Amino acid sequence: MNSADLKRHLADLRLSVTLAGHVRVPLDWRHRQHVTVNNCVYLFLEGEGTLEIGDHAYRPQPGEAYILPAGARISYSTSPLRPFRQMYCHFHAHVGQLPLFRLVDTPLRIRLDAPGQAEALFARLIEAFNSSDEWAPLTVKASMYELLRLLWDAPGIKPRLAQPHTQQRLNDIANYMEAHASGPVTVEEIASAFGYSPKYFFRYFKSAFGTTPHQYLIRLRMDRAKQLLLATDWTIGRIAGGAGDGTRALHPHVPAIFGDDTAQIQNLGARGGVKSVDFVPDSSPIA
Repeated sequence: MNSADLKRHLADLRLSVTLAGHVRVPLDWRHRQHVTVNNCVYLFLEGEGTLEIGDHAYRPQPGEAYILPAGARISYSTSPLRPFRQMYCHFHAHVGQLPLFRLVDTPLRIRLDAPGQAEALFARLIEAFNSSDEWAPLTVKASMYELLRLLWDAPGIKPRLAQPHTQQRLNDIANYMEAHASGPVTVEEIASAFGYSPKYFFRYFKSAFGTTPHQYLIRLRMDRAKQLLLATDWTIGRIAGGAGDGTRALHPHVPAIFGDDTAQIQNLGARGGVKSVDFVPDSSPIA
């Protein structure tokens, strides 16, 4: 991997952990052809079984870690006599707007010379993830970054950059969508701008980004709406226009934008917000 490119990507890397734990899997732990929604790291500590990631089949051994990029098709099972004990975490990872593992090809299986280090990092991450301490999110992020560094620094196959032309094309698509998200852009128009048919573009985009073009546009518009809700005194109707969405389409996403902060949501009423707005027909052009 080119050192300068690696440093550039890692400098822009954003990680967020969505789930973490330490379990003895149930005896019926098995699934066929499951598509991962999140990136995952599994550290196997005990037990026997199988794990398939795409076309690669493994029999995980104690002390081995596995990285499963989002969108990977996996199958797994455990021995009823010796079920796996494992530590795990699910996480999002982006460089700019792009998923990390579309820019970097990672080894899937990592044999650790000193698995105790990874186990200690995992324990720290899991404890912080389940903690109510106000500083815990910093520990979670720091542990996740350090865990990736430890795994990628292990002997064996190293991460490598994806094909440069692929990276540039994905960057161009992400930048185009971000620039046009506040307007009435359609998935068909985006596909046409890059010379793709809508069906091919849908498959290509979902494979690269781990989500559909429609869902990606919604996320961009929700991010824009959140910025406007927090930084302006605009009404929901005006914000919906500024974010590139119809008011009816934006309204259900307000709780997702603010999470559990009901005070902020209720405050929108005083601004002509959630309760006072006159809904208009959903005219979102996204198919």
